[in-house]
Amino acid sequence: MEKTDIFKPITTTLTEPNYNLWVQRMKSFLIGRKLWRIVTGDVVKPTQDKDESAAEFADRLEDWDSKNYQIITWLRNTSVPSIHIQFHNYDSAKEIWDFLKNRYQTTGLAYYYQLWTTLHNTKQEPGQSVNDFLAQVQPI
Repeated sequence: MEKTDIFKPITTTLTEPNYNLWVQRMKSFLIGRKLWRIVTGDVVKPTQDKDESAAEFADRLEDWDSKNYQIITWLRNTSVPSIHIQFHNYDSAKEIWDFLKNRYQTTGLAYYYQLWTTLHNTKQEPGQSVNDFLAQVQPI
C-alpha cells in the first residue's frame, strides 16, 4: 500500500451529489484490500469462543478493530466535513456505510433526474480536449 492510501485511498471526495460515483470507487478499493466484507457485515466484530484464551481473543479483536477503524478513517478522509462530521455516532464501518447509503443513495425517478440534470449541466470547456470531456461525462 502506498503512503497516500493510508490517508486518502481514492481521489474522489464524497459530496452529496457525487455519492454514486464515490461509492463505486470506494467499494472497488475496499474489495481490492479484502475489507469489503467488514462493510457488508459478513465479517462481524468477534466474540470470545469458550475454548479461546483471553490473549487469543484479544489478538482477533485487535485485528478486527484495526481493519474497522482503517475503513472508518478512509470514509472520513474521502468525504467533506459536512458529511463526515455526522459519523461521530457510529463505531463500525458498516454503520457508517449504511448511514451514507440511506442518506445519499438516490433510486428510481430521483436517480434518473439527478443523472439527467448532471449530464445536462456538463459542458465542454473551451480548450478542453474531447478525451478529457468524455472522461468527465463517462461516469455519469
